[in-house]
Amino acid sequence: MDRRNALKKIGLGSGAITISPLVVGIFQSCKSNNKLFNPVNFSRDEFYIISKLMELIIPKTEIPGAIDLKLPKFLDGYMTLVMSNNEKNKILNGLKYFIEILKDKSNGKEISEIKFEDIEIQLKKYFFADQKEIKIFNKDLNSKESIAYNFLVELRSFTIDAFKTNEFIGEKILAYDPNPNGRKVCVDLIKTTKGKGWSLF
Repeated sequence: MDRRNALKKIGLGSGAITISPLVVGIFQSCKSNNKLFNPVNFSRDEFYIISKLMELIIPKTEIPGAIDLKLPKFLDGYMTLVMSNNEKNKILNGLKYFIEILKDKSNGKEISEIKFEDIEIQLKKYFFADQKEIKIFNKDLNSKESIAYNFLVELRSFTIDAFKTNEFIGEKILAYDPNPNGRKVCVDLIKTTKGKGWSLF
């Protein structure tokens, strides 16, 4: 899948992560190269799966992917410092049900035995579902399938927002002007920024 087109389709208008000193602080704390990162909100197995999911959503190409940008660490910090208990529980329950479905579809493999491809197959099942399948997922909002599906939709939105809010992406990939002079409206985006969205930094 072409990441550029995918990002345009699924989250160009999103903006759930508001830049604040707290959010910038979380991003700064993610820059440490501590190999022994211990997540606060996830078990090791859960963090492994969430990292792989985020990497599938924003894979490494010529641009760093979610893992290189430390977006899973950012999610853990954001959950600790910003999210309400209700929002945290929604993510943790969705992840739990996704892992249960993943294990069922992988013939009961342990998390350590589950391959990247196994996760990708399940992710595609939800993200490339047609309207009929989505209706089935959402028929019973308390079902495993529905909770897992809605968790993945929210994780995708969060991952894209975190990607667009990341300092490296903001300064090196998106259109970035550290000293903007005035405000121009109704300008040609291609001429102004070569088609790039504006950085939030």
